[in-house]
Amino acid sequence: MLSRLRELLSWCLVLLLAGLGFWWAGRSREPRSEPGRTEITWYMIITPLRGLYEEQVAAFERAHPGIKVRICWVPGGEFNVKLKTLAAAHQLPDLFFTGDVWLSYLLPFTRDLTPYVQRDAAEIGLEDYFPAIRRAMQLEGRYYILPEYLNLSLLYYNRRMLAAAGQPEPTADWTWADLVRAGQALTQPGRGGRPDTWGCARVEGWWGEWLIYVRQAGGQVFTPDGRRCLLDAPAAVAGLRFYLEKSSRYRISAPAGFEPLNGFVNQRVAMVLGGHTNYWLNYNQMPALDWDVQLLPAGPAGRSGGELAIAGYSISRTSRHPEETWQLVKYLTRPEAIAAVVRHGHLSVRRSVADAVLQAPGPRANPRNLAAAYRQFEFGEPIPHHANYIELMFQVVQPEVDRMLLGELTPEEAGRRAAAAVNAFLATFDPRAG
Repeated sequence: MLSRLRELLSWCLVLLLAGLGFWWAGRSREPRSEPGRTEITWYMIITPLRGLYEEQVAAFERAHPGIKVRICWVPGGEFNVKLKTLAAAHQLPDLFFTGDVWLSYLLPFTRDLTPYVQRDAAEIGLEDYFPAIRRAMQLEGRYYILPEYLNLSLLYYNRRMLAAAGQPEPTADWTWADLVRAGQALTQPGRGGRPDTWGCARVEGWWGEWLIYVRQAGGQVFTPDGRRCLLDAPAAVAGLRFYLEKSSRYRISAPAGFEPLNGFVNQRVAMVLGGHTNYWLNYNQMPALDWDVQLLPAGPAGRSGGELAIAGYSISRTSRHPEETWQLVKYLTRPEAIAAVVRHGHLSVRRSVADAVLQAPGPRANPRNLAAAYRQFEFGEPIPHHANYIELMFQVVQPEVDRMLLGELTPEEAGRRAAAAVNAFLATFDPRAG
């Protein structure tokens, strides 16, 4: 009995010391403002543009001598977990990098920027943002993000590989059938009976490609109120089937698990459907890679459905310096700052910057068909604004989609199992769901 009591007291002492350690760590991270200056903290993902941001901050501080900015650089894979941890510890930074992909579950920590946006609409050039971008900046009619750049699903293709196969380059009126036809012509045999090059990549392990097909077939992930998953609906199943049959029937994509590593960069695949504009900088560092973009091919229900996702800046709900932080947000998203980011290989969220780039004379880095990328804005859609979307997709839905690609489930079974599991989860929060 005495030994048990000693053990219990030892654990209490450990917990007490740990608590004191956390308390002291919290105190040591308090920003120390210089006399006459307000210090604001900016939580940012480590990026190749780090030097650009540091230059922007230095210029901002010169223009606003009463404000000091402390940037906290965090690896991308740790960013959201650390941000949530800081929120739980009541130590959120004033400013943090975010996007509409994460907005729904970061909403409890995010300040409503609507009063600032409405007050300074003319100063920030609110009408200069593309309409699709302005919609992405909002959730239920309220503004929470000022964007810096975006990702947009597009059709990427290798111009050299198409020419070598005697295939014309994709046009704006392509459909799924055209994708299959060209993909089959571009798939080239190799040793052992397996193709050495494939007509089209297949993005596995996340929703980046299969969600396009689900939407273009007329399906959706959720009902409009978010209370029920619809991946078991016939249209959604049709989209999943096309995703599967790219390899199993049409043989334009590698079987599950055999996708060539960095296939587009290494010119082992001729086309990519979906992709990410963040890769443009890497693509243009490969002199032998002659690539371009086109609108997404249309599915049975039309061309809409590819992702349009913004990334930018939000102010924490608990910031003690929201006005000073808002000044920094405006500075980081002004047209000159957006133009600097675009020069490093991004699409512009602002119409004025896009127009200037499109009208600029002389050669520029790929994509040559930049106009198609901006036209794709009208067909882009955000991912569902659902607080549990990311976790549900990765932990519940994606395993069923992966089993479908491996041949363990039919598209009907995968859609039915995914929808049933999601609806069971939703019912734990809302008895009306499911």
